[in-house]
Amino acid sequence: MRVTAARFETASGKPGQEPPAGLPEVAIAGRSNVGKSSFINAFLARRGLARTSRTPGRTRQINFFVVNERFRVVDLPGYGFAVGPERERLDWGPLIETYLRDRATLRGVVVLIDARRGLGGEEIELLGFLAEHERPALLVATKIDKLGRGAATTTLRKLAGAAGRAVPVVGFSAKSGDGRDAVWRHLGGWVDDAATGGHKDART
Repeated sequence: MRVTAARFETASGKPGQEPPAGLPEVAIAGRSNVGKSSFINAFLARRGLARTSRTPGRTRQINFFVVNERFRVVDLPGYGFAVGPERERLDWGPLIETYLRDRATLRGVVVLIDARRGLGGEEIELLGFLAEHERPALLVATKIDKLGRGAATTTLRKLAGAAGRAVPVVGFSAKSGDGRDAVWRHLGGWVDDAATGGHKDART
């Protein structure tokens, strides 16, 4: 997909503050130190659209971006090593879970992991939550350029085995752009299905 326009729309800090449902949405989830903002900027080819920080865990709201005036990319607060008061961090769980469970226009979730770290308990729990609520998921291993070719191939094979057949796995490098086309093939499918009515969702 060719991105011709991408803009920040709004942020939501509490359930119910999301923009009106309408455009199909693709959510991006991952640990605070996985390079989520860099991933969003790279796969949308828009430098600086999502703010990056040297200190992980700064995103404390759900951020909504409109792409090509056709669909939304939704940046979820990072989990793990988050920065902020304990009470504030505890509030993020219900915020994220409510969005993932109830948002009628959500068409799929990209789950980011650091290729060097692998799949942890938090990611497994998130994938289980998505499966329970019948949300399509794509597992993206970021920073794949930090591994040698052989190690990258082995890592992706292991991740595919751990994630299960229902969850595709893609290696991605924000630095080189490797994996961008593969990510778009999956996301484009989710958005196209929504546009043609191919995705059925009983939620309102």
